[in-house]
Amino acid sequence: MTVVKENANEILINYLNEHGIKQNFIAQKMGISNPTFSSRLHGRLKFDADFAVAVSKALGINADIFLK
Repeated sequence: MTVVKENANEILINYLNEHGIKQNFIAQKMGISNPTFSSRLHGRLKFDADFAVAVSKALGINADIFLK
C-alpha cells in the first residue's frame, strides 16, 4: 500500500515554485545530490514516504501535505 499521494511530486514542484525555493538548495539541505533530488521530483525515482518526510523536514513543513 502506498501512503504517498499520487501527485506528491506535483505538490512539491508547486510548493517550491510558489516559495521561490531552488531544488539545489533543498537537495543540499537534505544531503543528497541535485540529480537524485530532481529524479525523485520528476518521477524517475520513487517519491516514497521516506523522501516525503525528509523533504518536509528540510522545508520545515508538515509531511501530511504529501501523504494520504
